Amino acid sequence: ISYGHCIIQVRRNVRKFQDIPIKLKLTVIIMVTSAVALLLDSTVHLIYDQHSVRHRMTSDIKTLADLIGDRSKAALIYQDTKVASDTLSALRFKTNIVSAVLYDKDGNFFARYGSPQMPKRIAIPTKSDVPQFTQNGLKIFHNIYAAEDLEGTLYIESDLLELQQRFRSDLGIVVLLGLVSLLITLFFANRLQRVISKPILALAQTTRTIASEKNYSARATKHGGDETGQLIDDFNEMLAQIQRRDDELQKAHDELEARVKERTQDLSAEIAERKRTESALRQQFVRLSLLNQITHAVSERQETDSIFHVVLRELEGHLGLDLGLVGLYDAKSQALNVAALHIKNSSLAGQFDIREGSTLALAETDFGPCEKGQTVYLPDTLKAASDFTERLAARGWRSVAAVPMIVEERLFGVIICARLQDYGFSSGDCEFLRMLSDHVALAARQAKLHKELADAYNELRQTQATVLKQERLKALGQMASGIAHDVNNALSPIVGFSELLIKGDFGLDQKGKRYLDYIGTAGHDIAHIIARLREFYRKHEDEEPLQLLNFNRMVEQVVDMTRPRWRDIPQSNGITIEVQTELAPDVPPTAGNESEIREAFTNLMLNAVDAMPAGGKITMRTAVNGKNGSRQVVVDISDTGIGMNEETRKRCLEPFFSTKGKRGTGLGLAMVYGVVQRHEGNIEIKSKPGKGTTFRLLFPVRDSLAIRTVETDEAAGEPLRILCIDDEPLLRELVKEMLERDGHQVELSDNGQSGLDQFRVARDRGRPFDVVITDLGMPYMDGRQVAKIMKNESPETPIVLLTGWGALINEDGEKPENVDAVLSKPPRTGELRAVLNRLRVAQPA
Repeated sequence: ISYGHCIIQVRRNVRKFQDIPIKLKLTVIIMVTSAVALLLDSTVHLIYDQHSVRHRMTSDIKTLADLIGDRSKAALIYQDTKVASDTLSALRFKTNIVSAVLYDKDGNFFARYGSPQMPKRIAIPTKSDVPQFTQNGLKIFHNIYAAEDLEGTLYIESDLLELQQRFRSDLGIVVLLGLVSLLITLFFANRLQRVISKPILALAQTTRTIASEKNYSARATKHGGDETGQLIDDFNEMLAQIQRRDDELQKAHDELEARVKERTQDLSAEIAERKRTESALRQQFVRLSLLNQITHAVSERQETDSIFHVVLRELEGHLGLDLGLVGLYDAKSQALNVAALHIKNSSLAGQFDIREGSTLALAETDFGPCEKGQTVYLPDTLKAASDFTERLAARGWRSVAAVPMIVEERLFGVIICARLQDYGFSSGDCEFLRMLSDHVALAARQAKLHKELADAYNELRQTQATVLKQERLKALGQMASGIAHDVNNALSPIVGFSELLIKGDFGLDQKGKRYLDYIGTAGHDIAHIIARLREFYRKHEDEEPLQLLNFNRMVEQVVDMTRPRWRDIPQSNGITIEVQTELAPDVPPTAGNESEIREAFTNLMLNAVDAMPAGGKITMRTAVNGKNGSRQVVVDISDTGIGMNEETRKRCLEPFFSTKGKRGTGLGLAMVYGVVQRHEGNIEIKSKPGKGTTFRLLFPVRDSLAIRTVETDEAAGEPLRILCIDDEPLLRELVKEMLERDGHQVELSDNGQSGLDQFRVARDRGRPFDVVITDLGMPYMDGRQVAKIMKNESPETPIVLLTGWGALINEDGEKPENVDAVLSKPPRTGELRAVLNRLRVAQPA
């Protein structure tokens, strides 16, 4: 079995060797032959050299044994071991001698050299001087004779170091010479094998060329007159015969093909023409039918978006469009506004970044010629250079057709169609799209005109309503401006004396002071309402004074101040209304106008009472929404009253809209809305008929450090001599009481002329007034005339104008000429102090 396996393996290797290229095969043969010859030569050389060295070693050791034996005879005869040992010690000069032992004639140990592993006694060998090569050395026994008598035996052992060194040296030389010889042999073999392989390889190459190209005119090149050259000649002759036969067959085939072609050409042309005609007629019929269908569908619609979507839907269904887009042209920006977009593949729709409402700059597309009324067809978007076309190609749309919609010889819009395959539109498709674009442009133009007409009509109605509201608001503002002075004069004693009573020591208990505080607060709110009747929706001015608001305290104030309205009056009629407060403890303070917000809460509270004619429950809640950076204070005012329907809920914030009939003015909720808007807040209304109403007011929490707040009461300055001129007796007494409490000396005058006379008398007596406070509106001589005359006579005397129109004057931002400061009625102690301190008036020495 092993022998059979070896035979199979050898055959496999022979087959593999036969498959290698002939150049390599010749090189291997030459190299193997040379290697075998070199190996045999080197082996013979090594064997011969080893044999010579062994022979020399044997001869040397025999000679050495004879020499040592002759010199040891006397020592053996006279039994002198010392002389024998000295004689053996001469062997130390022979480095290859490992050991030596001298035995007497009886075979007993006599002397030695080295450390031999020999017994003390040996049998005398009958045959001496016979070398013995062992694995580790060379041994020899030499018998010593004297006059033919045996005197002893000498044993000498030598190592084989010289033999081993010689073998390694020879082996190295043989290996080195072998490698050099093989390299030289490889060089010459690589060159010499070409003599045989080159003609054969050239013949093989010619054979492959003929087999692949079927070119029988090719010929192999002859390189010599040997058997290879003869083979090439025979091969070329065979090619010549094949070429002649192939030419004859090709000629016969061409003649037959020409005859068949001539017979079928006319028939093929007739069939093709008939098919083209039928296809054109069929496509024309389909397109006309589709055009009629689209035109009919478009005529039923009045909105441009609906028209465009119908067109794109029909094109997608009947023409197999993969993308349809309608862009309306904006001549100012020279861009297309995407009005309709249809994408057949939903996955591509998710990847496409163009949406309805997007804008395409016409310069960033290849559709510029559409502006001149030309159709644009891009058969392969990969070859286009615009940004938009590259985006189409990136999503897989390879062909694009764009047709303009022309209205009155101007570009109205562009219909853009795309397909996934390149060269996807025929000339008939482009012509049909052009015909369709004319119909779509006309329908879209009519729809646009219809929409513009409807919008213009609605805008006209809204404008008329707005103008009417503005006129009513303007009339209200003029009326408010006219009564502001009289109302402020009437309110000034109420507000001023209540403030003095609260701050003074008049023996009032806490309840009395609280009622006085309510009186003062209500008076200020009335003044604020009068000043704000003319401006429901204006925003806060940057310099308008704001306070830090405590919403919980304001809710409690509103509940207490409106108690007669929601408890006492309803109870007298047998109606019970319950008011409940739910106040969050963590409501942060925020900047705002306290009077305005308290007025808004009061208005909503009274509206809630009116919404419950049979009684019910009112709940006022405060809370905080959001986190740091976006927090809001939430105030809910809920009732369980009759509620509102959806139409009323939508209109309840409009000015002059009321459901109370003659009892309502229609301004309450409008003013609430204006207050919330001025505080950058929002209103949410939830109401259902029979389920009650909830007004939710949301105010942003604003950083108090970044907002101007109202000035706090300042400390009174040095005492001054002050002249106060006003035609209202109560107001004069109020100002005098306020100023004298701060230590000032005050003189009063009831009109402009008498005040001017008092001013001149005091100046002539050397005791001029430090400050003059005068009313604006007075009979015969008003405050402006008084200020002008006093400034001309005493420019250094500060003039303060105290008027019921102070808020309007401060809002305009310009003080009247010759006036140093303006104060609004009703006056406040803190404001008077602040103005006097700011003017820096010092009492004269």
